[in-house]
Amino acid sequence: MTAKVIAAIKRGEVVILPLEHSYVYACDAFSLAAVNRLHQLRNDQPGIAAQVIVGNVQTLGGLVQGLSLEVKQLAQEFWPGLLTLNLPQNQSLIWDLGDGGNLINFAVRMPNQSATLEVINATGPLAIATATLAGGSPVLIVENPHQLEVLDIGELEVGPLSTIVAQEGENLEVLRVGSITLEDLRKVASAIELAK
Repeated sequence: MTAKVIAAIKRGEVVILPLEHSYVYACDAFSLAAVNRLHQLRNDQPGIAAQVIVGNVQTLGGLVQGLSLEVKQLAQEFWPGLLTLNLPQNQSLIWDLGDGGNLINFAVRMPNQSATLEVINATGPLAIATATLAGGSPVLIVENPHQLEVLDIGELEVGPLSTIVAQEGENLEVLRVGSITLEDLRKVASAIELAK
């Protein structure tokens, strides 16, 4: 099953992958045609950027402009897991996550889902967006009308959202408290603040 999904991504197709608590559409983050298709499947409005998932902390070095030590420490502490980092993208990257190439910051995390990590490590960074299919449940593959390749591991547990932390210049701000608390974050990055 994993091999078929990896092959489909390498062909520039959109697939469906499990994260911790939801299934997502996923594709090669560097394939403009695939990212456009991902947004079409969801009927997204123009200008909405997909998130990115990576298979290890080291990948951040090539994607992020001015990666701070504190951000790296947060990733090392809480990845894989429910920590989303909103970071300045490396301006030399040739990608368009659905924002028309105007994006300054992008959202990235490393999911705690072994089968999906196996896929990412074979393909490189993936663009993702929730696959709320017919029936409206992101925790279960209800229908697959477009006959996409699916890494179906059955029903996922409903669980908390990811905590979102943004790097704003030298500062770190918590945009959303989810699975990881502010107290937990401060054990690693003491100066982190809740966004105003």
